[in-house]
Amino acid sequence: LEMRLCWVFLGLVGAAHAFSAPWIAHSPSLRTLCKGSGACLAFSGSSRLAEGARGGGQRVRERSGIVRSLAMGGDSMTGEIMTVDEWFKKEGIKVSFQNLGGSSWSQNYKYSSGDGAEFFVKTARQSAAKMFAGEALGLVAMYDTKAIKIPKVLHWGDDGKGGSYIIMEYLPLGGRSDQKALGRAIAKMHLAEPNCKEAKEGKFGFPVPNTIGGTSQPNEWDSDWVRFFREQRIGHQVTLAGDPQLSRTWAKVCEKTNGLASLFEGITIKPSTLHGDLWSGNVASAGGEPTIYDPATYFGHHEAEWGMSWCASFGGDFWEGYRELIPEDPGFKKRRVLYELYHKLNHYNLFGSGYYGDSVSLMEALLK
Repeated sequence: LEMRLCWVFLGLVGAAHAFSAPWIAHSPSLRTLCKGSGACLAFSGSSRLAEGARGGGQRVRERSGIVRSLAMGGDSMTGEIMTVDEWFKKEGIKVSFQNLGGSSWSQNYKYSSGDGAEFFVKTARQSAAKMFAGEALGLVAMYDTKAIKIPKVLHWGDDGKGGSYIIMEYLPLGGRSDQKALGRAIAKMHLAEPNCKEAKEGKFGFPVPNTIGGTSQPNEWDSDWVRFFREQRIGHQVTLAGDPQLSRTWAKVCEKTNGLASLFEGITIKPSTLHGDLWSGNVASAGGEPTIYDPATYFGHHEAEWGMSWCASFGGDFWEGYRELIPEDPGFKKRRVLYELYHKLNHYNLFGSGYYGDSVSLMEALLK
């Protein structure tokens, strides 16, 4: 039943991601400077904005200086409000587009220029601050680990008509990557030093709130991982659900586990750069390299990455590659139940009763 539900989920929201991906080649390297207020500015030096991955690799445009306003509550990567078409016109790129489908909260398009450059565009009916600022910063955070191939963002912003978008260069996917190489790459990402000041200092969270699917995901900085996950992950989802049984059972879990603390006894927890929504539809290969995309990134316990593994088909080769670099800590199997609970609750909040029983069962497993 679990795998059937997973494939239903794949069919609902993952078709476009399963066969096409938003990859960018040679855009500016954005480096984040995260401040205590939660704001995050991004800088780029004198560098190419984008260079086509196809059609002879022609240069799209040169840009230098500072990219401003990549910040909490920001409405654009550059502070400008414009539509997708207006952005391409400003860049001097004549394009046609193809609808790739999407989900209930976003729509995906492939834009192509006359000189062979291709772009992936994702649109939403909500603000850029809510839908795409977090995704843009998440891609930057993963890219800065230099551990795995990550798409780079060309632009994101509000369109001035009540919607928003993010623009990346398009590259077709090549199917599943080598699983052992994927495992090692994700382990390297988890082991890499975070690109954000607060995370380097041992805090958990992210510079901006983001989304997990279509659900809000708070990311206020907290030096206590157990409290962060209890309140900003599971507690948040339980509150959104508004279901008395889930609330009562969750309260029992917190009481039995000393607020979840007993699940983490004897281990050291450091902030790792997490993809945050790692399932089959967000994993592929490009040019023979493992690639991941469409993140819900934050800095957290590396084990939290596996909350969606029930829908990721990670096999023995994957875990062999990962565990070569990050051995399994004592108590992982019980904590894995906790991390899966977060995503099952999110699926219940997004898709309804098909995930209610799983959510209750996972809570009950934590009571044993």
